[in-house]
Amino acid sequence: MSRKLVKPAEEKAQARESIRLSGRNIYTDKQGRTIYYDWVTKQGYLIEKKSEKAALFYKNRFAVILMAAILFGATFLTVIQAVIAGAVMLVLAELTFRLSFLKKLEPVRDVDFEKRVSGLQYIVTEKSKGRVLMLAVLYLLLAVLVMLNAFDQKYGTGLMIFSGCIAVIGVYFSVLHFVGLAKISQNENKKTGRK
Repeated sequence: MSRKLVKPAEEKAQARESIRLSGRNIYTDKQGRTIYYDWVTKQGYLIEKKSEKAALFYKNRFAVILMAAILFGATFLTVIQAVIAGAVMLVLAELTFRLSFLKKLEPVRDVDFEKRVSGLQYIVTEKSKGRVLMLAVLYLLLAVLVMLNAFDQKYGTGLMIFSGCIAVIGVYFSVLHFVGLAKISQNENKKTGRK
């Protein structure tokens, strides 16, 4: 009878689908589970496949809201209105994250971190070579186009600095993906025996 109790747990562990999350506060524990560790509450939360898309949004909530505020400021709001709208959206997203999303996740009491899933590691292990190349080029294009737009629109000093910061982030992610592409190629060469 104990075999039947152990077997489903083993099958569940083997059937666990890989989660496409990486970065700060995302860890894989020794049992192969993906854990989000909240430094505010000092609590780990199990992220299952069904929660992956919401977790991805909340993990990137600051960047998404920042981009929305920029679009608002560039289209139909003044800069002050865009900053206020961005601040309100940040507060709402944080409250929703803490009061709704985290409450739906299973708390993990026995967090035994094996390793942090870095962005580079995720790129190398989970993305195809073609997709990595495409993202590297697109991030580089983002950096160039943001700066070209800033010069074309003759932005003031504040928006020019802000555009420069976005361009630097674009270059960073482009370099990260090019490094990932080099590591993917290196791994492929090791597998085939080429140098």
